[in-house]
Amino acid sequence: MKLKKFEKVGNDKGKITFLEDYKQSHNKCKAKIPGRIVLKKENILLGILRKRQNFNETRTIEAVENCRRLVFDEIERFFEQKERAIIDFLPELIIGRKSYSHIFKNNDLETMYTRTEDIIKNELFKRFHSSIVWQVRKSYSVAAIHDIFSLIQKYQETKKRTVLITSYMEALARRTLSDSIDLLIKNSLLAKLACDIDLSTILLPKLGINSGSEIIELNEELLKRIGGALYSIKVGLIRELNNQIANIFYETHDLQLNTSIELKIHLLEDNIAFKIYDTDLLEA
Repeated sequence: MKLKKFEKVGNDKGKITFLEDYKQSHNKCKAKIPGRIVLKKENILLGILRKRQNFNETRTIEAVENCRRLVFDEIERFFEQKERAIIDFLPELIIGRKSYSHIFKNNDLETMYTRTEDIIKNELFKRFHSSIVWQVRKSYSVAAIHDIFSLIQKYQETKKRTVLITSYMEALARRTLSDSIDLLIKNSLLAKLACDIDLSTILLPKLGINSGSEIIELNEELLKRIGGALYSIKVGLIRELNNQIANIFYETHDLQLNTSIELKIHLLEDNIAFKIYDTDLLEA
């Protein structure tokens, strides 16, 4: 490296700045660095703790989603069985041989809660490696489900009365039409032919009197309403259990994992801040 020569303006004498002067001033600046290098170990440890914290949080989030999926699959299978059974129950429901309690029995709700609770406890143990004392909160009751199906029962009773009245009207209309034909047509052969054609089957549907269509409508509407009731119960259970799963996993995470790591991070951050402050005082 060549030494450079600097001259002051208006001064004939040149003043040389030697390399040794530069080295001495540079060494004075370097003398301040070692105090901060001491903090390197603490910063590395702080980074490790924060990464560990993020890793634990990610694993807990994944555990929550996995548990929710398992619970959803269990509830889905349970209600699929119930929905398949509706078609078999429907004729006996309409004639009153079976009640709606056969679709959703009193112990079905308890069975559902027990199964999902076992799944959640098992997933908690897999995530935190300890048995968690916890019990599912039951948002639905047998009485609430009975109220849901009682509305369908009332619709069924009303519609069955409509079917019965329509059947009576059809019978009366046939009888009246037959008697009218006998009176109007003197030729008994023509009267018999007209009755054999059964004009009532043509005229009554035009007047909106058809017991057959009423029965079809009753069957279709009951299938829809029972399916809707089961879907409503299923969605409500899934929503409530999803909230409970998130709460119990995150509360356990905070108590067993996050609290200790956060304490270490806070202590380390305070220690680093104190050393930096202490070093700055010494350098000042």
